Amino acid sequence: MSFKDADQIALALDLDMAGLFAEDVRFILNGATDNPVGEAEVLLGDARSPELSIDQPVNLVVTSPPYANRMSYIRELRPYMYWLGFLVNGRDAGEMDWEAIGGTWGVATSRLTDWKPSSEEFSLDVLRDAIERIAHGDNKNGKLLSNYVAKYFDDMWAHFRGLRTILADDARLHYIVGNSTFYGVLLPVEEIYMAMLKELGFAKVECRAIRKRNSKKELIEFDVTARWRA
Repeated sequence: MSFKDADQIALALDLDMAGLFAEDVRFILNGATDNPVGEAEVLLGDARSPELSIDQPVNLVVTSPPYANRMSYIRELRPYMYWLGFLVNGRDAGEMDWEAIGGTWGVATSRLTDWKPSSEEFSLDVLRDAIERIAHGDNKNGKLLSNYVAKYFDDMWAHFRGLRTILADDARLHYIVGNSTFYGVLLPVEEIYMAMLKELGFAKVECRAIRKRNSKKELIEFDVTARWRA
């Protein structure tokens, strides 16, 4: 996760690390030999404007979107992004994270200070109340984090709006997402997703709890589902 020149820490463990590594590699290779038959196409695009990169009807959308918890996926994936040539320097990582939904790495954080919602902003009492409580003056970085939450849902609102233009009739949606907390304020992400989908005319909008997460007891992962009727 760093470019620093540092020696690996030596741990006094009575384990055959090389043998364990080789065993793990064999396990992965054995699993990789059983591949599903079919064709796939990888498209590079902006999830906030899916209609710009997808030109045929979509029957199924399955995704685990970035959680609204300041988790920077670019930060965690930097080694792979550099190896694959998507990033050249640290500035690239920040620029890409600013374009990602929920991104907060590098320049993305500083830009949140002056960020303003779009003219198509989604309004919901529970969301507006949460943003106001997070931005409370007693919270050290409250204003910054409230902007983060507002931008996250502004981007998701754009995604859902654009999605309607590429969905086939009776297309199914599955969004795996978790709720979050900021300064003790519970952010019901799954409820806001459902409200957005209903507002845009999606049918059979439902939510099912999948599992409790390992961090805080009130944090749960959900599967938010819906169908599109053109």
